[in-house]
Amino acid sequence: MSKRSQVPGTDEEPDPGKPARKVVTRSPGHTVRLINLPHLQKTGIEADSSLERDFTYRVLPFPFVRRIVHQPFTLELSYGRYTPDFLVGFEDGSGAVAEVKPRSKIKHYEEKFAEARVMLATKSLSFLVAHDFLLKREDLHERARIIRRYAKGTYPASEKALVLSALNDVPMGLSLKELLDRGVRKTTVLHLVAQQKLQIGADLDIGDAANFCLPETTNGEGCHAIRFASWLGA
Repeated sequence: MSKRSQVPGTDEEPDPGKPARKVVTRSPGHTVRLINLPHLQKTGIEADSSLERDFTYRVLPFPFVRRIVHQPFTLELSYGRYTPDFLVGFEDGSGAVAEVKPRSKIKHYEEKFAEARVMLATKSLSFLVAHDFLLKREDLHERARIIRRYAKGTYPASEKALVLSALNDVPMGLSLKELLDRGVRKTTVLHLVAQQKLQIGADLDIGDAANFCLPETTNGEGCHAIRFASWLGA
C-alpha cells in the first residue's frame, strides 16, 4: 500500500481533506453532496450518490463514530486499483472500510471485495458492503434523515442536562415518553442522538416507546468496528 493508503493501525492515517480520488460532478444530473457534521469532524463528507448520503446518515447515530472519510485510500489488487467509498474511524481506534453499492451490482464485484477484505484485515480493518436494501429496509433511511436534521441548532442546556442526568440514574434507559413526561422536548432528545450523546436501537426507532440510553462503553461483542457491523446489519 502506498503512503496515501495508510490507515488506522499504521504510522500514518489518511487526510480527510485529501481523498484518494477527487469526486466530481459528472453530468448535470449527477450531484455531489457535501455533508457537514461539525460536531464530528471539521472536514465535510463528500457523497457522490444518494445512497452514499443515506449511508452517512445511517452511520451518524452510532455513538462511537469519530470520523468518516470518503474515498480514503487506494489498494493495489490483482484485479486492479480499488478505492473504497468510506473509512469509518471509531473511538477505540478501530476502523471499518465500507463499500456502498446497490445490491443488484454486488455480485459483479464479489472477487474484488473478497481480496480487499483479506488485505484490509492485515491492517486490522474490517470490510463491509452496505447495499440499498440494508440501508433502506423498513424506511431506516427516512428515520436516519430525521435524526440528521437535528444534528445542528441550539437546544436548551437545561433540557439536555436533564436527559443526561435522568439516564445516568437509569443505565438500562428510558422510553421517549418517559423523557417527555419529565418536561423534555422530543427535538432535544433527537439532537442528543444526532450529537452522539445518546444511544438508540439499530432500528432507529424514535417513537414514544423507543428506548434511549447513554452509550455503553463496554460490550462483549468486541471492538467498535465489530459492533458497528452488527449494528448496521452488514
